[in-house]
Amino acid sequence: MAASVVYFLLLISAAHKLIDAAKLNHPRVLLPIFQDKAVNFTLEVDEKKCYKWTSSRQDLISVMPVYHGFSECAYEAVVTVRTRERRRNTAIVFAEEVQTGAMLRCDVIVDNITSLNVRTATRQLYLEEAPAIFELHAFDSQGNEFFTLEGIEFNWDISEPDSKKPHAMRFLTFSQSPYHTVPPALEKFEAVGIKGYMILLEGINTGTSKITITMPYADYSNVKPLEIYISVLANIIIEPSEATILNKDAISFRILQLKMDRLHDITDSEQYFLEVEDAEVAGLRGSTATGKTLGRTQILLRDRNMPETDKNTKGPSALLTVAEPHKLGISLLPYNNWVTVKGERHEVVFDLYAPDGQKVTLGSQFGIHSLLDESLFGVIEKTSNGSCLYGEALEKGVSTVFGAYKELRVEAELQIFDELLLRPTKVILPYDPNSIKPLKLQFYAAGGDYSYVWLSGNPQVLQIDAQGLATTEIRDVRLSTGTQEQHDNGNVLSAHTTVKVALAKNQNVARLAQIYFLSPQRLEIKQYNFETALKDYVLLHVAVYAYANDSYVPYTNCDNLHFQLDFSHPILQLESNGEAEKLAPDACHVLRLRATAVGSTSLRVSYVFQDKVLQDTVDLHVFEALSVLNPVENEVILPIGASRNVIFVHGPRRIFTLEAELTKATNFNGKVMKVSEIQFDTQDPITAFNVLCRELGETEFTYRVYNSLATSKFVPYKSEVTTKVHCVKPRFLKLYARQELRQSCPLEHRSSLLYLKSQENKFEIEIEVQDAKNRRLMNVSSLWLDWEFAAGDERYHVDNIPHRQLSEVEHFHGVSVPSTELLVLTLSEVSPNFRIKGTVVHYNDKMLAQQDIYAERPAFGVKNLKTGGITTPLIENEIRFHTVNSTLLPKDHINIYLAPSYSERIPIAQGSGFFHMELSDSGIVNVVHDEKAGLLLLTPLRLGHTRLELTDRCLLNEPSHLSISVVGIGSISVVSMDRVERTNSIEAIVKLIDTNDNVLQVDPHKLAVYDLSEVVFDPTILGVRVDEQQHLGPGQIRYSITGNNIGETKIVFQAGKGSHLVSSEPILVQVFAPIRLYPRDSTLVVGSSIQIYYQGGPLPNTNVIYTVEKEQVATMSSAIVTAQRLGVSKITGSCLLKNPVTGKDEVVSQDTIEVRVSALKGVQIRTPLVRIRSGAVMPATLWGQPDFSPMVLGTLKDMRITWTVSQPDVVEIFNVFTAAGIEYQSGDLISVRVRALNPGKVTITASVSLADGTKLPASSVELIVFKTLELLGPKPIKMDSILAAPRSTLQLKSNMGDAVYKLDEQSSGIVSVTPDGIVHTKDTLGRDLIIAKTVDQNLPIGIEVKNVQYILVSLVPHMKFKKLEHKIPRGMNFLFKVSLHDNLGNEFSHNIEDANGLRYELATKDVVDVQIDNNLTIALNLQRETNNMISISLKDSTGVKHAEDYIKLSVVESKNIYPTKTIFSVGDIICFDSPLTLSSIWSSSNEQIVTINKHTGTARVLNHRHKLGEKIVITSGDEANRGGFIKYDLEVRESDAIVFAKSLDIFSGSVYRGQLVLRNHMQSEKHSNLIAHNLTECAAQLDNVPMDVFTCRLVAKDTLGRQLLKLYNAQPTFDPSSGQYSCQLELLSSFSELLAIVKTNDVYLDLQAAMTSTSGVLDTMTLKLVPGIKAMPESVQVTDLKPQELHISGLDKALKKLQVKPSNSKYFSVDFIEHGHGISKYRLRFVEDFPMDEHFYALIDSPETQQILEVPIVGTMLAQKCSDRPYGGPLAHRLLENIGFLVTTTVIVIISIWLYMSCFQSHGVTQVNSEVFQTEKSRTSPAASPIYASRDNSFDDSSIRRNYSSSRRRNIMDNSKDSYIYGNPRLNSPNRSGNSPRFN
Repeated sequence: MAASVVYFLLLISAAHKLIDAAKLNHPRVLLPIFQDKAVNFTLEVDEKKCYKWTSSRQDLISVMPVYHGFSECAYEAVVTVRTRERRRNTAIVFAEEVQTGAMLRCDVIVDNITSLNVRTATRQLYLEEAPAIFELHAFDSQGNEFFTLEGIEFNWDISEPDSKKPHAMRFLTFSQSPYHTVPPALEKFEAVGIKGYMILLEGINTGTSKITITMPYADYSNVKPLEIYISVLANIIIEPSEATILNKDAISFRILQLKMDRLHDITDSEQYFLEVEDAEVAGLRGSTATGKTLGRTQILLRDRNMPETDKNTKGPSALLTVAEPHKLGISLLPYNNWVTVKGERHEVVFDLYAPDGQKVTLGSQFGIHSLLDESLFGVIEKTSNGSCLYGEALEKGVSTVFGAYKELRVEAELQIFDELLLRPTKVILPYDPNSIKPLKLQFYAAGGDYSYVWLSGNPQVLQIDAQGLATTEIRDVRLSTGTQEQHDNGNVLSAHTTVKVALAKNQNVARLAQIYFLSPQRLEIKQYNFETALKDYVLLHVAVYAYANDSYVPYTNCDNLHFQLDFSHPILQLESNGEAEKLAPDACHVLRLRATAVGSTSLRVSYVFQDKVLQDTVDLHVFEALSVLNPVENEVILPIGASRNVIFVHGPRRIFTLEAELTKATNFNGKVMKVSEIQFDTQDPITAFNVLCRELGETEFTYRVYNSLATSKFVPYKSEVTTKVHCVKPRFLKLYARQELRQSCPLEHRSSLLYLKSQENKFEIEIEVQDAKNRRLMNVSSLWLDWEFAAGDERYHVDNIPHRQLSEVEHFHGVSVPSTELLVLTLSEVSPNFRIKGTVVHYNDKMLAQQDIYAERPAFGVKNLKTGGITTPLIENEIRFHTVNSTLLPKDHINIYLAPSYSERIPIAQGSGFFHMELSDSGIVNVVHDEKAGLLLLTPLRLGHTRLELTDRCLLNEPSHLSISVVGIGSISVVSMDRVERTNSIEAIVKLIDTNDNVLQVDPHKLAVYDLSEVVFDPTILGVRVDEQQHLGPGQIRYSITGNNIGETKIVFQAGKGSHLVSSEPILVQVFAPIRLYPRDSTLVVGSSIQIYYQGGPLPNTNVIYTVEKEQVATMSSAIVTAQRLGVSKITGSCLLKNPVTGKDEVVSQDTIEVRVSALKGVQIRTPLVRIRSGAVMPATLWGQPDFSPMVLGTLKDMRITWTVSQPDVVEIFNVFTAAGIEYQSGDLISVRVRALNPGKVTITASVSLADGTKLPASSVELIVFKTLELLGPKPIKMDSILAAPRSTLQLKSNMGDAVYKLDEQSSGIVSVTPDGIVHTKDTLGRDLIIAKTVDQNLPIGIEVKNVQYILVSLVPHMKFKKLEHKIPRGMNFLFKVSLHDNLGNEFSHNIEDANGLRYELATKDVVDVQIDNNLTIALNLQRETNNMISISLKDSTGVKHAEDYIKLSVVESKNIYPTKTIFSVGDIICFDSPLTLSSIWSSSNEQIVTINKHTGTARVLNHRHKLGEKIVITSGDEANRGGFIKYDLEVRESDAIVFAKSLDIFSGSVYRGQLVLRNHMQSEKHSNLIAHNLTECAAQLDNVPMDVFTCRLVAKDTLGRQLLKLYNAQPTFDPSSGQYSCQLELLSSFSELLAIVKTNDVYLDLQAAMTSTSGVLDTMTLKLVPGIKAMPESVQVTDLKPQELHISGLDKALKKLQVKPSNSKYFSVDFIEHGHGISKYRLRFVEDFPMDEHFYALIDSPETQQILEVPIVGTMLAQKCSDRPYGGPLAHRLLENIGFLVTTTVIVIISIWLYMSCFQSHGVTQVNSEVFQTEKSRTSPAASPIYASRDNSFDDSSIRRNYSSSRRRNIMDNSKDSYIYGNPRLNSPNRSGNSPRFN
């Protein structure tokens, strides 16, 4: 979505730029006026958009739009002059762009033609040249040129000055000229044969003619005819046309004439001659000019046939300058480059230059001296004046070339390199368009400076790189000429190109190679080896020939041709990946055939070209490769005089079907060895040689064999084998024992050192002689060995044991080969410690003498490094007989997995290698002994357990045992991540448990035996494969799970089939789309922010961690990026999941975006219109420069924007929330609304200053407000029509039900209508008329279809704030409507019905809830504080996106919204406060839970939700109509606790209220059930609160207390003034009766409160009854300053502690009179200056009852003042209600007290109850007290407030009811203080 928004913004920006750039082809046009002709001119807008064309003066001109195709949009219009009034006038043509309303204008001026003129390139024509165009131009009286003369006729006449001469020129029509096309403006004129403003003139004879132009119109008879003279000249040039010579030097000129496209030298012509213009500068003799003096003159061409009057006509001329030499230059031609190669020919040219830089032409009068190294550059020819040296580069080197003319000198350095060579220089390549393989060909260059440039003559045919590698590819390429070229002697050349190599320093020095593409004609195999070894190659060199020069020409390369190979027997196959082979002569390709089988075959190589088959055939043979059969190691080690047979097998054999000769050859060092071939008759492919060592040394014996053919194509395939032969001296002797053990042991088996006696008492010892390198000698028959024997510890004896030495041989195909040298002993008894010692003494001299071999002396000599002498080393060894260990197995238990074709291998340690095996339970496993490998092969058969006993068949030892268990897969467990990104892979670890519940030992190399398979429920979503099996635990197999497509599916791993099927638990794997961050590329301003969001990732929970590359550029918090400084930073979002395999968090998906922070350089105001009708409204938005959208600017903090208008009476600026009472301040005015008020022109300016004080350049836009056309007389009529958008539907309704709708008869078909009034608009724009008909009435309904110019988002005005707001209060809900407007600002009558195109975008998401409705309305829920922007866009049904609208959302917490808490409990009384006006309606989503007064907003919580967290919604505003409203989400909980404010208190006996609170156990800080922002206003709205939440009762524990229970009534109450629930005690009897019972006793009562809804929830407080004191009279009236008495009644113990004091002892005093039973008397004395107009009090303090009473003292003047006030008041009402308590008081006293209280009654006291949920320490009012006796009661109607200190005034009590008798007693209760722990 973000990408589409960015794209749309770019489109808008581009559209604005394009509109700004659009312009007409002419802003001002001048057109002529004719009486009977209308002149047309075409205006065109350079941007092909839709424009509406109008004219300001229809009487002067008319404008006709030019429509292209079926489009109704016109970007061209034809302007036609309509006026006939012959005077200058001006009209304006307007082109209005339909989409944007942008206006283009053109001023069209009409005037008379005053003069004419002709425009042409020349006034001279040349014979045989193309006709020249002459164009006529007209001008007005001011000299301004008319823009067009199209359609105007003119008269053109040719006349000759001399009537006797033929015409020099003629008129030519454009259609007659082969060089021109007919102009469209003259097509009609040429068709009728008249002339217009443009003609063609062609010269036909030399001479001059007059052309006269007139206008054939009567109204332009006053225009003067135009006459011009045109000359026709011959096409002659003078060569040279410009020359510079030295003084006294001469130069010759030539006269050349162009005839029939050729130049002819006519210097000697009699008609033409040359003439010098200034004879003082130069003299002319014939055609040679000689310089006389310095200067410049013209050389003129004269025509003797030209009359004298025409000599002024300028003809051909040459410029001749006579100058002194100024500079001498040098150059190497023809390339002007001083780098060349051997063999190149050049000209060294010396040039003289005049002071003006002109080159001097040097004649024969002067000369230039030059000097150079002629051994490097040989001069072949030299000019007479020495200015030019022609020569050739001879040798490589550097030569300085020197030139001099008089004092002028010049020199240059000539570099000569080796000759440039290129190979190949001629290339023949095949031409076959059907060949699809490109051909590569390497060209090689040499010489020069070895820095080359390679060029192709035709890159379409051949491309060549910088290293000379050419690539050509033929695709039916023909020659560029379009015809096939004849190559050499007439053969067709299919294609041709060249390759050029040039020096990089001088690319003119180059060599060229010709490349010809010819068709193939013949194929021939030029060279091949007809035989090869198996797996080796036959190389066929194929030549393909083309026919050229009457002969066959071979291709240079034909690797791109496809050759067909046909074998009679497929024993070879073609391979194309071998190394490049050197081609045979004429060959162009090598076929590499690899031998795959032995045999013979016939091969046909063919190539098909254009149905012609080119082929050749050869016979090929394949044999087994020659190899050594014995010795296997292909190495022979022999002592001197010994020999050995070497056997070769396979190799080439004689071929009887060919005239081939088998050739054998050997190569060896005859001095070291002797070799003889063994001849024997056998059919086996064997060859044997006998190798005899003659002297010490190492050599190689090479055997080579091949077949040869007597043909030039034959290349022998030589098979050869080289065997190394070492003729060495013996150095070591080794002896091995042979033993005979059990009868079951094989006799030929050798053991190490244990013998068992045989029947013949024969013992065999193997003899092995080694050289100094421990290599075994293969034959020791030429060596002499001595033997000694000993038994036990005795010494050795020589001849005490019979023995003999013999050699064992092996035979291969009849050829003997020595195998083992043996010592055979005959022993009658065997000793436990028998020893044999052997010694190599010397050579067998007799044998060596027979072979004429002479060994070294001394034998086997070794040089002593210390003495330098040569001695014979001691070569001996001995053997002892020992026993061996028992046969061992590496383990005693093994588990084998039961699977087909699976076996387990157990190695055997020691033993003879021959064993007997026995199983305790057969049929479970099959055991096989692999003798060669020394292994036990265990093959499982069925599940079970068995025991193997292994006995050595040769050794007499104890058997070994192996416990074998055959198991299967018992269970499968899988561990894997459950989510994978699409196209990525995760690992799954499968663990196998065997049938014995042990971990199955898995062989990672044989996973197939476990028959594991995976079942993917949906294979399209996931793919599973086996992964690498490294670093795994026992029994584990690693699989790779790859996500293919997005979705979820399950995977099951299973093994076995049928009843043996074992499956794992299914694992659910989700394949998710890769995480993708948006917006992709963002550009921010420092301080702005944008929210990063993502798409894709695992669901439902995606743990995305963001990291910022450069935090100094941008920081990130909660996915919101804030720009900090200029720069670029990358933001990476990584999705982390925990991998259960590793136990670590891993990144499963990741994406990175780039954020740029750029500087804000300025702002720009953008409005959809620049012309708007009065009364219309449009948006205006600020955009940043360069290209910062309002979405970015809107997030900037502390930016100040000031909007000003130049004419406030023309337009007004307001924001979208103005109608609701929200006036944004300067920081939020990114987007505003502009309302057009009155016609006029106005400039809107926006000034911006940033947070750091930077002021940006102001931006302004100019608007034109116009008034719509209306009819005023004879009566005002406003013509209004229905405005609709294309492709929309609307329903017409009338006040009469029988109306039928149809289109007017002259309807243009722009809309369609059904009889019931459904109108469908189409794509066509315009007006139409619909007629609504009844029986006797018709109603015309106009409808206009226009494009939507912009959309406007408006606030639905269903709300109003109480007072002006500057921010949006949090919690507000707004409803906006989206309206469509045309290019004048008119709102469309009917919106589009499809709201799917309505889109929104937020700068910061997740803080604003947006809902789009079907009727193009958008609802916003602003529940969080935000500094945000929202953009709203709309697309029509075709996808066309209209302009966006932007709204700034600046949301803050509002002090006018209360409450802010959301958790309440049953019994709470909530006074909601809203910033909306009092007319707002309050509502509750569930009246059974929370009931609310819809007018006052006072709510009571009646019940609670049983589901925790479920919300009750309270709404203020017009929610029903989706208008603006505020929503409060309440969570209601059960009140499961009831708590008194005090646990112990005292009361005076008449009335008492015990305050309590209802709360949930989680609300420990709750102290009141009245939640209000303004306690006074809330209390005034409460009336008769029902008390159905809890109950109260009074109980007593003692007898005296129970007597009092009948005197009191306990009931629940709610006190609005304090906001507290309470249990109220009310005395039912008289106070005297109460005193009679209580007397002086202490009485304690318990007050209980219990919840009605929840049983068992109650609380109890203890009350101590202490009757209070009472003062009489209540107030004292002072009239004559006489003393007055004050009587105070109460308990004696309370009266004794009384303290009575005056409030001001300066004016009166209080004296104690006496104390009686239950009464105390005091006297008040007043001073003489007692002020009668002030307030005083007598203060009564009772410590016992903790009461403080104030008795007012009122003067007469104050009483009179109070009497002037209106009669009555609330306190009087209360006094009258309690008149029963005043029996002993007279009516006069009551009235006086009432008057006094009325005078001093307080009004308008307001208290904010914001401490509802504060701690008790912060609260000042006590939690419980007698009625109106709270020390800090805000609801205080007392009239006794005075100017005392605050500490005293907090103690003043209310005087309602009995409070004046029994005040607020303050006993020493443990919970008296305000810090009650019950509320903490």
